[in-house]
Amino acid sequence: MIDSSVDYKNLPRPTWAEIDIDAILNNINEYKKALGNKVEIIVAAKGNGYGHGMLPIVKAINELDIYGFATGNMYEAIEMRKHGIDKPIQLFAHNFPETADLLVKYDLMPSFVKPGDAKSFADALGKDVALKVWVKCDTGLGRLGLLPEEVLPELEYIRNETSFKIEGLYSHIGPTDSDKNPKKDEYNEGQISCFNKIIADIEAAGFEIPRYQLASTYATQRYEKAWYNTVCIGTGVFANAKPQKDSCGLKLKDCLKGIHSRLISKKTLKAGSRCLNMLMENDCVIGVIPFGSCDGFSTRNAGGEVLLNGVRCKILAVCLEHTVLDITNVPDAEIGDVVTLLGQNGESRIDVSEYCERLGISVIEFWCSLSFHSFPHIYVREGQPQEEVIYSYNK
Repeated sequence: MIDSSVDYKNLPRPTWAEIDIDAILNNINEYKKALGNKVEIIVAAKGNGYGHGMLPIVKAINELDIYGFATGNMYEAIEMRKHGIDKPIQLFAHNFPETADLLVKYDLMPSFVKPGDAKSFADALGKDVALKVWVKCDTGLGRLGLLPEEVLPELEYIRNETSFKIEGLYSHIGPTDSDKNPKKDEYNEGQISCFNKIIADIEAAGFEIPRYQLASTYATQRYEKAWYNTVCIGTGVFANAKPQKDSCGLKLKDCLKGIHSRLISKKTLKAGSRCLNMLMENDCVIGVIPFGSCDGFSTRNAGGEVLLNGVRCKILAVCLEHTVLDITNVPDAEIGDVVTLLGQNGESRIDVSEYCERLGISVIEFWCSLSFHSFPHIYVREGQPQEEVIYSYNK
């Protein structure tokens, strides 16, 4: 038995990922309870919803009382608008002034991250366009954003020379793997202090910025002082990421419920037979599933394991569209049986951390490696697949 709500026997390609919408809604509501009424939430839906499929997820989240969404990809932002998302959409820094007309057309909010951004967009749109914008400052991460001494001149240009409306000031605190750095708290506290100094300076200059946002998932869970009045949650929407310090008492759930396939071939190879580039030392029962590297399943998974009838089976090889298994220790296996790559199968379970540890990658990298062009991602809500969001190919 597998933990699945899907009628998988009728899938044109018998491989699927199952995503629990209720888990996502639970996670956001957990953050809302922890943050209280004075802190708004931006949901980062970037990277195709961190690899989970953006549109089905944001359409469900859009029902909740949150501030809005964020992505760096204007294509994703436009798709949200075309599919009925009516909340504010913040664009991280990816777009040039040549595309400014699309910001107006689809009511999107760009990020100004370097000196002169306000002028270049005002030149492209005209000074009478009341575009809502976010201004990003670099508080020490060193990636994107105005340096502290550059923030006030850019804000003054916006106030004095344009009709733009400043929706918020934001920055980004250290990455989630900063726990590997023994000075992580020193660095992160330094970023918080820098952000506070920038806020004090711009308020002293008479600016009233509606929203201040510094905390991502990591910082939201670790530093209450970094909440201000807005936080941006990304990974925490999708899973119970391993928080370094969960001061919020959050009860989060993984939304990627499982990745499954079905056995399409079973054969016995005698000792001395060849299987791909391997020579069988003993008699071996070989199984094949229709899931491979074209689906985002790395060839480096060879040597790992999957679940068949609750039993762990070794992965012998990962090909483009297929994966070859040693199912010798599952004598009752039959064609059509479900093979679980991630999730529950019988009394056994494989978690995403198992893959990440073996491959030496992050959970985000694993999520985003999964292909949306080759196998269906099925979204379940209240125990039922949502037919309108079952798809194998982006349209």
